[in-house]
Amino acid sequence: MVHATATAITSIRVARGAPRPSDTEFRAALQRDRERLRAAAPIVEFDMRVVGPYPILVAGEALDEYVVWEY
Repeated sequence: MVHATATAITSIRVARGAPRPSDTEFRAALQRDRERLRAAAPIVEFDMRVVGPYPILVAGEALDEYVVWEY
């Protein structure tokens, strides 16, 4: 079996208490990360892992942060 390495990891921040972003939004964020890194699209579709929400404060704004990566 061939194993590939995922190349994208990113985070998404939403207003505290807002609904969790959709899987489509998470996949789009991973694609934007690949584009920023100028990484080629994967040959096979990876599963993704999402953790969060983590409550954070940014410039006094209460946010929830989700971290997503391919595996």
